[in-house]
Amino acid sequence: MPKATTLRLTDEVYARLDQASARTGMPVNSIVIAACLEWLQRHTPDTFVPELAHVAPLGPPRWATIRRAMVEAVAGRSPSPFYPFERFTSKSQNLLRAAQDEAKKVGFTYIGTEHLLLAAFADVESHSAMALASMGIHERTVRTALQHVVFNKPAPRNPGIIPTSRVKKVIELAFKLCGTAGDPHVSTGHILLALATEREGIAAHILKDLGATPDRIKSAIEALTEPEA
Repeated sequence: MPKATTLRLTDEVYARLDQASARTGMPVNSIVIAACLEWLQRHTPDTFVPELAHVAPLGPPRWATIRRAMVEAVAGRSPSPFYPFERFTSKSQNLLRAAQDEAKKVGFTYIGTEHLLLAAFADVESHSAMALASMGIHERTVRTALQHVVFNKPAPRNPGIIPTSRVKKVIELAFKLCGTAGDPHVSTGHILLALATEREGIAAHILKDLGATPDRIKSAIEALTEPEA
């Protein structure tokens, strides 16, 4: 038998939920239920929650919220707490910002997988940079390869810097890989592994040519003992 309950919220809490509803398109009740179910999944992992039986842990949020978070970041504004930047490690947040910087530096008006790959080298202490280094793959090599493949061609003209659909797929894959591994946040390692796992993007082809297969990347990341901040 379905059961019902009544929640009493302060005006401040309800105002925040109402704002979240306006920004995500989800009803307030749905946001409250989703938050409760996610709390159960995170804090009582041994408890079976039927509503979450078909949902992988830390599933990808709506793409619109990811894209908005990236736009907020490139504009230099602090992302709203309702956007999913808090679901990335701080280093993977910086990777996303660095990818936008890479696109701007070469005059591109879109963020492609190639920019994510270059940004994977931005922080030498990130999982992505350390995994690439352990495989003998260096930033200069990747830049040279990309120079021949992409950067010697005129960039398409689009209004504003926007992530491509393939970047969308990579970010969604990163969330799925994170959930499968049972990790609490999406790291630069998850993004790097997603770039290779996606297989069709420019970054995937460059990684394959350099011998960085998904299995090798996964092994390199698993060899890192410290969690990413």
